[in-house]
Amino acid sequence: MLVRVLEIPPCSGNFHHVEGEPTIFMEVDWFRNEAQPAIGMGEPFSQEELEDFVRSKKYFNESKAYLVLAQTGTFTINYSAP
Repeated sequence: MLVRVLEIPPCSGNFHHVEGEPTIFMEVDWFRNEAQPAIGMGEPFSQEELEDFVRSKKYFNESKAYLVLAQTGTFTINYSAP
């Protein structure tokens, strides 16, 4: 299954009464999360393992927030609502 990792931009702080505000998410990574017996991976990563994997990547920055999209579930890393 395809997994996409997007960097969440900082909040603009603007109020949205009627219309939304365009927001650009930057895709920083994508990969397949599936069993790969040839490299010793018998099962796809769990959510905890996916998060550890993303945190181990060179692009990961502890001061930024990320949105992880996968068929089995979507979650954020380092995100907190303003």
